[in-house]
Amino acid sequence: MLARLGLFAGLVLVWLIILLPLKAVMMIAGGAGAFGYQDVYGSVWDGRVYGMRVAGVPIREIEMAADPLPLLVGRLAARWRVSDDSARGRGHVSLGGNSVRVRDMDLLVSIDRLGLRSFPGMDRSQMIDMDIASLAIRDGRCETADGRIQTAALVQFAATYGFQGPDILGQLSCDDGRLVITLDGAGADLELTGSVHMDQTAYAWDLELRTGRPELADALALAGATRTGDIWTYQGSETFVVQ
Repeated sequence: MLARLGLFAGLVLVWLIILLPLKAVMMIAGGAGAFGYQDVYGSVWDGRVYGMRVAGVPIREIEMAADPLPLLVGRLAARWRVSDDSARGRGHVSLGGNSVRVRDMDLLVSIDRLGLRSFPGMDRSQMIDMDIASLAIRDGRCETADGRIQTAALVQFAATYGFQGPDILGQLSCDDGRLVITLDGAGADLELTGSVHMDQTAYAWDLELRTGRPELADALALAGATRTGDIWTYQGSETFVVQ
């Protein structure tokens, strides 16, 4: 008898979760104070989150389809799709307590929407293509990361001066709790190597660039790079720009 009552109670609980509006689930997970959204509509199966900020980046609309079973243990796990003028993509996210896990993420987003600094003369609408197999963050610290990024921003930057710049490829990893992107790219007139370290609020970069073109050298000097022989070093750190 007790087993039947337990089974019935479990089925009722699952059914109630299935009927929950997404807004209620988001409130249970932390609400607007934790996620920075403007409003939420729809059910856990087919919901919309408007004006949500992701790492300081405002997203016009995020479609979410939650998995009901993780809600039984206090976690929000969902497939998501981003719809925005300068950001689009999809993936899977799992939130619970002090941890965030992302997997199967494919996101195309502009430099401007990420709040990243760019060289003078670089078009901030240039896109960054992110393909993240997995990313786990606990207590604001990066635990595991597997993925890559790609951008043609330096191709456009060099073309502004009539030269050929590199496609930049980056590999993701974790180091001492920070997300690290190791960068590399070579074009006929400009080469780049280096890394970017990120946490929840800020990022730091340490880049080396090589060019034999005086026009590009002038642009690098204007951007704040310093020259040692044939190598230009570009270092710094900033907080994310919240728009």
